[in-house]
Order: sequence, then C-alpha cells, then structure tokens
Amino acid sequence: MSDRFTLSRRRLLGLTAGVGVGVGAAVSPSLAFGSSVASAYPKGQRPRALNVLTEDSLSSAERTLATTLQGLMARRGGESLYLNLPTLGYQHWLDGLVSQYGVRVRTEDLWKTVGRSGVRGYVLFRTGTPSVNVATTLAGVTGAVAIEESLEALAIQHGLHKVLDVRDKDDRWVFETYWPRLRHDVVVEQRADFPERLRDYVTMAGTLAFFDGNSDFRAEVVNALDDDGTVIGWGDASNGEDAFIGVNSSTGVKALPADHARNLSVLSGIREDHLKQQGRAFDPALRPATSTAQPTNGPQSGGGGGRALEPAADPNAHYVSFLITDGDNIQWALGDFPTDPRWFGSPRRGEVDLGWGISPSLIDLAPSVMRWFYEQSEKDRWVVGPSGAGYMYPSRYPTAALEKHTASLAKAMGRADLSVAQIIDFDAFENTRLWSSYLKRREIDGLIYLEYSRYDGLKGKVVWSEGKPVISARAMLWDGLDGADEASVTAELNAAARNPHSTAGYSIVVWHAWSKSVDSVLSVVNNLAPHVKVIPPDTLVRMVGKYAKP
Repeated sequence: MSDRFTLSRRRLLGLTAGVGVGVGAAVSPSLAFGSSVASAYPKGQRPRALNVLTEDSLSSAERTLATTLQGLMARRGGESLYLNLPTLGYQHWLDGLVSQYGVRVRTEDLWKTVGRSGVRGYVLFRTGTPSVNVATTLAGVTGAVAIEESLEALAIQHGLHKVLDVRDKDDRWVFETYWPRLRHDVVVEQRADFPERLRDYVTMAGTLAFFDGNSDFRAEVVNALDDDGTVIGWGDASNGEDAFIGVNSSTGVKALPADHARNLSVLSGIREDHLKQQGRAFDPALRPATSTAQPTNGPQSGGGGGRALEPAADPNAHYVSFLITDGDNIQWALGDFPTDPRWFGSPRRGEVDLGWGISPSLIDLAPSVMRWFYEQSEKDRWVVGPSGAGYMYPSRYPTAALEKHTASLAKAMGRADLSVAQIIDFDAFENTRLWSSYLKRREIDGLIYLEYSRYDGLKGKVVWSEGKPVISARAMLWDGLDGADEASVTAELNAAARNPHSTAGYSIVVWHAWSKSVDSVLSVVNNLAPHVKVIPPDTLVRMVGKYAKP
C-alpha cells in the first residue's frame, strides 16, 4: 500500500498418490481435513498429542520437512508436530491446547517422528528455487514429505523412497499438471525463501502453493479460484498492496494476510462452534431487551441476534472510539501481537475501552486463539478487520461474489460474537448499494469505513443502508502524517460537537499498528476534556444507529 502514505499497511516481519501407507496417501485433498458444516476453511483433525520442536533448533531444510510432515499428520489427528517460537504468541497457543483441550506434549527427535508417522515417501526439491512450493503442494497430493536435496541421504537412511524429483519444476508446471486435483476455494501465496511458514497448512489442506510476483501467471491462478475464494499468504507489495489485492478483488477473491503463520494445521484442528466476547456480556448497550441488570450468556445483538438496550445518551457528551488498524492480519495475531507491549501485550491495556480488529476466519483456522483473546478482554472489544471475511475492495468485487462473501461473513460473525466490520476501499463510501449486501444481514449492526488514502479522509461522515450506519473515521493516529499526531487528535476531539442525536456527535479514531501503540492512545485519552467519553466501537455503532438516524 505504498500509495497509502508511502507505508505498507502490513509491517515487514521478520505424479500420483502411490506412496504406500503414508498418512496422507490415498486421501483426496478435498477429504483430507476434518469436515464441519459450519467451517468456511479446511481444518485439520483434533490433535491429541504434539511433539514440540523449537523452530530455532531446526535447519531450514528440516523446517520444510517438519511442516509438510505436520500437515500430513494433521489430516488424521491424534499425534502431530508443533513448531514453537517461545518469544511469540505460539507459547500461549501451545499452553492453551494443553490446559483447555487436554493435548499432551513431548519432545522427540524429528526423524523419530518421521519413522513413527507411517510416511514412506518424499518429494525432492532444491533450496533457492520455486521447487520448494512445488514439493509442498505435491506433499499434499502424494502423502509424501518434502525433502531438500541436502537431506536426501538421511531420508533414504530412515527408510523413505523418492516419489518425485521436482528440482527443475516451477509453480506453473504444478498448476498446469495438478490443478484438477487441488482445492479451488483456497490457494496459498508464499515466497520460496520461507522454509516453514504456512507449509503445514498447504499440505494438510491440499492447496496450491505459489509465488510469482504480480505476473500474468498470478492473475491466472487467482482467476481459476471459485467465487469468493481465498488467497492465504501475501503477495508482492513492492509497488503497493493494491497491486495484488486489486487483482484479487476484480476476480472476486479475498486475501488472508498470513505468510508468517505457523501451526495452522494443528490450530485449525480445534473446534468451537460459537464463542462469546467477555466484554460484550457486561455492556448494557449489547444486552438483550429481556435481560436483567445481571450479565447474560443468552442471545445478544449483532453476532447473535436480539435487540439491545442502548445506554442513555448524554446530551452534553461527544462519544469516541479508538480502533487499531490491520485486524485482518492473521500472522500478527498468532505472532507478537498478544505479547508485545505496544499492542495487546501492553501492561496498560484495560485502562480504557479499546477496539481491536480480528479476522473472523480464526473461528475456523485457530479457534483456541480467538477464545484466548476473548477471555483476556474484559474491557476490550473486537470488530471484524478489513474488509470482512478477508481483505478485498468491495467496490471491485463482482456482485455474485460479494453476495457469497457477505453471507459467509455473517455466519462467521454470528459464531464469533462480532457485530461490526471494517471496510477499506477507494472512493466507494457513498455507494450504499454495496453496503446493503453487508447490512441486510441481521448479524451486522454497522460498518466502519476507511478510505484507502487516507483513512480519515472523510472526517466522520456517515451514510445509511438498510437502516444501519456506515461510519467513516474522523481522525487517525499515524506517525509522520499531518494532523495525525497525539496533540492534533486530542484538540480535534475536544472541539468536536456535543450532540448524540447528530452523527457529528461521534468519532472513530483509528491508530496505526506499526507506528503507534496503546501508550499513544492513552496519551490522547488522558488529555481529553471531561465531556469526551470513550466507548467501544460496537457500542458507538449501535448508539449512532439508535440516536442519530435521520
């Protein structure tokens, strides 16, 4: 998204199935994951025991072996592997699997696990070439693991035999040769120089793994996907993320930023049909009309149906919500977002009601992770990250694909107790026909609109569709941008209108995840005038809908 303030919205992080008795052999990719009527994505089977390997203890070649083995083992459940990065959120997720779901853990040599897995074959690839993506893809087709040529002698020593040698093959070859045998609802866009990230999920789900910049071939792959298909991973953003998100959108395909994600084959093996936000249970704005003063676990407005009792509006107040950017970023949610003091790991979190973005896909891809966030969020509130079930530009989505998208989104929001979604788009704010596709769904109370460049360009304007609000950001906190510093935002909020019966009486402030922090938000909050009241974003959306409707 270089056009968007010359900054990236995402932070730069750091042949046949004749394999014998391998765990994935003779299992069609379309049937290789645990089926679930409610699931929108391929899922692994529930893990019962995990061999935990610290990622840093493995060589690059061993990581690719481990993750393709992990994906194959996740197809049958029971025992699998887990790659741990103890300094990131992955230790949290491992601890949760043990304490909440009874998963047993042990530490065992990788090659011993290979020997006990039942896998008997390997696909040979070469580091530094596209063949790693070819091997990862074909591991899912053949039930063999991916072996880098430096490990071939060890693989043979441990009883594996070569199924395919793809060292001279590329993404186009595997696409043209195997596409009929791969999933058409999901592909994974992943760089060849990432030896482990997302590869377990590719193999488990039976998807295509590819990376070819912003080429005609990439467009061909995306165009081959089903309506509202998903590209998991991330493309070449050197000329702005819109270079590939735009192509996706015009084809009717969404993206899930996840190219640094690990262990999705394992995390997806957990099932949670429904989750509840802790903070919403104690919010009078979101209790059902029949509730008493006590918290309720019954149906709630948005994300679950029922109408809510909005708080009485203070005629002398201006209401504001603070909402972080980049909530669609799955890898961040799994990685350092929960631990870093700039974000959810801040020791000051809880001093004020904050809004956080989250991908509704986590209800399928990592439900234990979503559960953990909700359980830690007594004062925090969660809304859907842009632009719904995945990152795309709604104005460019074909009509039929958008209808499919919003229907799927609404189901996920209902399961995940979410009622508000963020949108990123180009000059689409006034197109209320677009928003009708979202807002006719009973699970969705309203939308928060962010203009691609810049997010606060519409200064709090509101449009209405299906009797529900689409609210643009009034201000933002973003380092190096005019009017987006703490002092300017504080002054703007203190001078804003005090009228809850007008849309001017409400503000949404988005804060840039990569240049600001919880401390930045609190420096604004602590200098607000007494009449400026901070409320969660879903409460603000409901109050606008209740009190400021024309």
